[in-house]
Formats: sequence, structure tokens, C-alpha cells
Amino acid sequence: MKKLGILLGFLLSGCAYHNPLDKADFRFQTLNTPPYILSSWYHINQRGNPLTVYVEKPVLDDEMRKLAVRDKSDNVAYVGRPCQYFQTDICQQEIPLAQSDNAVRQAIRQLQKKAGTDKVDVKGLE
Repeated sequence: MKKLGILLGFLLSGCAYHNPLDKADFRFQTLNTPPYILSSWYHINQRGNPLTVYVEKPVLDDEMRKLAVRDKSDNVAYVGRPCQYFQTDICQQEIPLAQSDNAVRQAIRQLQKKAGTDKVDVKGLE
């Protein structure tokens, strides 16, 4: 019976979600953009150099995450949409796209400060 439990554990662990950013030298940080808390992953290797930010599209696919992982620039970040990774009470309501975009822009400004740059290339935000 113990062997069955171990085997079942291995099988289930293969189905677990793995975020590719966690394995690609990105650091995780939540960004406070009231009333939301956004999840971000970034690597900043050269303060002052331009920052490329990949923003999840409203349809919430994983295309932008994959692009961020493949980007070999010095400073790269990925920002999720409000309520995509971090749930709060406000997430029970529908979020208008303009409000979501505003929260993402606030998050990008925080990442720009961290990178020490005013040069940012945002991908995925209209």
C-alpha cells in the first residue's frame, strides 16, 4: 500500500503546473496597485538599461510568459493581469479592461524604478 501511495504521488506531481519563469532566473514579486495586487517576475541584470515588459493578454494565455523566458535582454519582466495569480475580495467582480490596463501600467512604473530606467518596451498592452 505504501508503494501505491508513492507511485500515485509521482504521477500527480507530473500534472502539477510549473511556471516557466520560476526556472528562468526570474524573481517573483507582488506589486501593489490598489485595489489589486499583481504578480510579476523579473530579472534586472543591468540597472539603467532598457526594460522589456511582457504583459499577459486579457484572454490569459501563456504566450507572453513564453516570450519573456526567451528574451535574453538585460532587463526583462512579466506582469500578470489583476486577479490572474493573486486573488483578493475585489476579484469577485468583473474587471473592466481599462481598469485592468491602468493597474498594469502602475505595476510597470514600479518595475521601471527597480530597473533604474525610463526606457521601457511594453509588449501585450494596447
